[in-house]
Amino acid sequence: MATPMMFCFQCHTEESYRPFNAHDQLDANEVKTDTCLWCHTAVPEVSLRPAGGAMQTLRRQSSGVCHSCHRVAPNHPTGDYHMDTVPTAQMRWHMAAYEMQSTMRLSFPQLLKYARTTQRAPRSMPLDERGRIACFTCHNPHEKGLLPARNPRSVGAEPKRAVNHRLRAHQGNMCVACHEK
Repeated sequence: MATPMMFCFQCHTEESYRPFNAHDQLDANEVKTDTCLWCHTAVPEVSLRPAGGAMQTLRRQSSGVCHSCHRVAPNHPTGDYHMDTVPTAQMRWHMAAYEMQSTMRLSFPQLLKYARTTQRAPRSMPLDERGRIACFTCHNPHEKGLLPARNPRSVGAEPKRAVNHRLRAHQGNMCVACHEK
């Protein structure tokens, strides 16, 4: 029995109708630069700490680049409005302390004090260009191996087929990354 698409394949190749995955960014450990250009206006430097930052080359502001492919309710993820909100200074310090837990041997209160004293911004859970929560604050859009493992922005990267929603949280508990409870 012929499928409805068989008619299309009389003239078009079947390959041209395969779904595109913007998160498929590596081929045999080589960067697929055409995939980078789906979200960025220029291929960003993937070094440990690139000058200027890749966010400056996004095609759209904030979560707009994600919304080109994904539909997400504005009250995602818990029914409360998180998207496009500006975290308080206390919350930003909490986020910075949270992400330092895996690399430093200090208690959480000590890390929080350090983050507050140094005015440290979150690094592995980036805020958008206006300091707001965006899709990429909680989800890493990059394929595992694209960014060097020591780059803070590599946290949460997964293979082409994500299994944990590319969450940047430790052990998948995203709420405690920003909130005390």
